[in-house]
Amino acid sequence: MQSLSLQTPPNPWLLRLVTFFLAAMAAASVAYWVLKWPAPVSAVRAMAPEPASATIDTAKVARLLGANPDAASGAPAPTTSAQAKYKLLGVIAQGSRGGSALIAINDEPAKPYRVGQRLSDDLVLQSVKARSATLAPDMQGGGRVTLELPPLPGTP
Repeated sequence: MQSLSLQTPPNPWLLRLVTFFLAAMAAASVAYWVLKWPAPVSAVRAMAPEPASATIDTAKVARLLGANPDAASGAPAPTTSAQAKYKLLGVIAQGSRGGSALIAINDEPAKPYRVGQRLSDDLVLQSVKARSATLAPDMQGGGRVTLELPPLPGTP
C-alpha cells in the first residue's frame, strides 16, 4: 500500500486570508437577510384616477361651521323681521372684501354664501367681519341688515 502525501501550501497566511474572507461574506449575507426579514413586504398599489372636479357637500360645510338644525340656539330672538328671517351661524372673514358666511333662511338648514352672492331676490351678502355679516340690496348700497353671531359660551 502506498501512502498518500499531502503537500502544504506555499504560504499558510493565504489560506487563512481566504478562509477569513469567506467567513466574512457568509456573516454579511446572514446579517443582510436578518435585517431584511422583519420588514413588511410593500404591495404595489394601482394608481386610482383623480376625479375631474371635487364636489362640495354644503351640508358638511354647514355642520363644520356650526350649523345644527336639530338643536335650539340660546341666542336672543332678533327684533326686526329681516333678522328673524336670516340667522348667522358662522363666518370666514378673508380681508376687507372677501369671505363667506353660513346663513340659515326661514329656519331651513344653513347654506354657505360668499361675499357678493345673492341670498334672496332683495338681499346680497355685502361684507363679512370677524363676528358679523352685512346684507344689502346691492354691493354698493348701505348695509340694510347686520347679522351678529351669538356670543360664545363661557364669554362674558
